[in-house]
Amino acid sequence: MANETLEKAVELYTKRQYNSAKILLDSIIFTYPDLKQIVRSSKDMMNVVYLTEQERNLQFLDSLLNIREAEVEPLLKYFQEEDPQASNPILISKKQSVGSSFDRALVKAHTDRNGQFFISTHYTGTSPIHHYAVKAEVDELYALSDTITDDALNHSFSDGNEYWESIRFKNATDNGVGEFIASNADRKIRISFITPKGTGYKFLLTETDKQAISETYYLATLLRETIHIKGQIRNVRTALKHHRSASNNSAIIKK
Repeated sequence: MANETLEKAVELYTKRQYNSAKILLDSIIFTYPDLKQIVRSSKDMMNVVYLTEQERNLQFLDSLLNIREAEVEPLLKYFQEEDPQASNPILISKKQSVGSSFDRALVKAHTDRNGQFFISTHYTGTSPIHHYAVKAEVDELYALSDTITDDALNHSFSDGNEYWESIRFKNATDNGVGEFIASNADRKIRISFITPKGTGYKFLLTETDKQAISETYYLATLLRETIHIKGQIRNVRTALKHHRSASNNSAIIKK
């Protein structure tokens, strides 16, 4: 019965029914521990099934990586690097370049090449507002960021006539404000810069800024997925390298 079960497992393997084959091989290994030769052959066969599955996974991941990279490449022409000399440059939409956003209030979207997405707020006016958080509203729905008072992320300066304030909401401190804007880019979005006085500084997000944030969020999602796929590929290749030496000595493979 052990031999018949092993033959059935090999047959299932040839039909690419890998899970069913593994179930039968497991049953041999645990049911007939005293039949050392058959158990050894079953373990060899199990290794063959594992290798085949991993090689199939590798082919799928390689194909998926090519698809994602092909999606990312044409999008990059709509973005520019904030600081090309940085070791991990931050990408921003050309729709929100410094020249187009220096003298107005806005929410800007950023991503690095690993897909780490974050937003920043920018205020320009004749008097400071000292804002420390941002709120985005669509009808009765809203998203509210954390309070940011760290001088490393909350900047302000003045030239004597104009005041500028900027906050970077890194490490998910926007509490989903960026995602909220991206998900509602086709709707009217009210922005409030939260201030110590509690009244806030309010304005409607422009169509251009909504598009830029939505496009940046989408690009970041693709970049994150690309990085994740590359990690999976490395893991599969490591696993294949580890198991190939055992499979090369398999009597079943030689057969």
